[in-house]
Amino acid sequence: MKNLKGLVIIFISILLTGCGNNDIDKLSENLKRIELTGNLVTYHAFYHNVVEYDKPANTGFLDILRKDRRLFAEYTGTIKLGISLSRVKIDVKGNNINVFIPKATIIGEPNVDKNDFKKENFIESSDNLIFTNSITADDSSMAFDKAQNEMKENALKDEELLAMAQKRAKILIEENINQFSGISSNKYTINWEYE
Repeated sequence: MKNLKGLVIIFISILLTGCGNNDIDKLSENLKRIELTGNLVTYHAFYHNVVEYDKPANTGFLDILRKDRRLFAEYTGTIKLGISLSRVKIDVKGNNINVFIPKATIIGEPNVDKNDFKKENFIESSDNLIFTNSITADDSSMAFDKAQNEMKENALKDEELLAMAQKRAKILIEENINQFSGISSNKYTINWEYE
């Protein structure tokens, strides 16, 4: 009778151990199916700013009657922030899932509203009767490019904004892992590593 009880306990232990291994195998197999490609946009930053653009008078003899001009343009725009999913690393070891998340960066080009760069929206120094240097469509285009570059530089310097985008990526990746794991989330642990 004691031997029978011992065999039953051993048999149940083997079954329970087997179930645990099946869960781990299922977890590992399911997480391999998650394809992490492309970019994951996690945050849209909105900007409202003013760009200053200087148009110097040329220095040639024919430009003697020209003067330096300056224009200001108030503009709005958005920037998408996120991570490259190809740099995310997911490694399953037993019931531990180790996830590496890269730094967030700008996804695509800033989206500045081109309507803000129409000549009628500029605040500009004026010509006078003798000295002129008209603001042209090229100047408007250069001011637009300067605004885009300034927006991009400001976003790349904003460590708090980039950290927020990286944390949002963690939340979205965790949701994916929980959805595709195939087992209860209390049967595995996710360990996070940030670049």
